[in-house]
Amino acid sequence: MTYYGRPKPMTEHVNQENMRHAELARPGLGTRRAGGARRAACRYSALRIPHSACTGFTLVELLVVIAILTILIGLVTAGAQTARRRAAVAKAKTTIAALETAIAMYVGDLGVYPASENANLVSALSEDPGGSNWYGPYMEFKQDELLDGELLDPWGRPYIYLSVNGGSPQHRETSYDLYSFGPNGVDDAGAGDDIVNW
Repeated sequence: MTYYGRPKPMTEHVNQENMRHAELARPGLGTRRAGGARRAACRYSALRIPHSACTGFTLVELLVVIAILTILIGLVTAGAQTARRRAAVAKAKTTIAALETAIAMYVGDLGVYPASENANLVSALSEDPGGSNWYGPYMEFKQDELLDGELLDPWGRPYIYLSVNGGSPQHRETSYDLYSFGPNGVDDAGAGDDIVNW
């Protein structure tokens, strides 16, 4: 004979389910079984599993990841700044060497050094003065490298050019001084980070 009793209340059913999942999640039942119980328990809010057990990362783990990323970004940024600085220094050295070659050709043709000062040097190497011995241009300059007729270094400051033709070079007294103040923009008299031709 089948007994049709009163159905069990829903709360009693939920409690029994919670007890079953709690037994599965007991220590000592194995990692695989306990892991499955934990995932199942997270689907039943009535079990009151702590929120951290149902999430992927804890606050401490997130803070550690953020700290590591911050350190890595700092290292990459510092490395990029050093690389840019070295590239700028190399470009300034290359420009000074190219100017020296152009000046040597100019002197070979005209017998004198270009007049002292940056703008005079640029004009002498790139513009025909109308003389018969000028076989230039000895060097061509891009417009974005010039400001008011002066050649700029990689840091946006004019190169310094002093020749015996109208100036008083301090280091190469019989020819010319050609240099840049370098990254710091300070005249270190050829020392420090100045980039010079002597």
